[in-house]
Amino acid sequence: MRNFLLGIVSVISLLIVAGGAYYFGFQKSATNNAQEVSITPTEAEKTPSITTPSTTPTTKPEINVSEQIIAAIKSKNTQALEGYMTSIVQVRLESSGCCGSISKTEAINQLAYLNQAVGWSFDPTNPILVNIAAKAPNYYGNGWIVGVASNEYVISFKLNDQNKIEAYNMASSYKLLFP
Repeated sequence: MRNFLLGIVSVISLLIVAGGAYYFGFQKSATNNAQEVSITPTEAEKTPSITTPSTTPTTKPEINVSEQIIAAIKSKNTQALEGYMTSIVQVRLESSGCCGSISKTEAINQLAYLNQAVGWSFDPTNPILVNIAAKAPNYYGNGWIVGVASNEYVISFKLNDQNKIEAYNMASSYKLLFP
């Protein structure tokens, strides 16, 4: 008798749960149908309207070339710099005879010299960069974007008046710049 009552209670409970789920599911779908937006066009939308083009020029967002250079060096994605270079770039590798005036493609290839560099800092208040600027102002001073890696590599970029890289200098150690 006890099993019989337990079976009846179970069946009734199951019917209540199923009925509740059906009821609430039906309510939810009715609510969703009410919230649907009609996508059929109205008469005003069917008639094409003539709009005159805006005469105000649109300006491209200004790209901060310095930030792009820094990001490319830090990420070692130096190919991204090609668009920011003049067609001929003055490249100097400290303590070597390399490289002089070379094409921007060659200049990009020369940046592979920095592949071993890690932990770049382009902070102008970095004491190493301050010291470098004082010792070699013509190549690492005012007007140059200068960075030093935690393993002593150093690079500097010079932009022309069109914000293009016209020159850069590299060294495997900033200590090469000090006599």
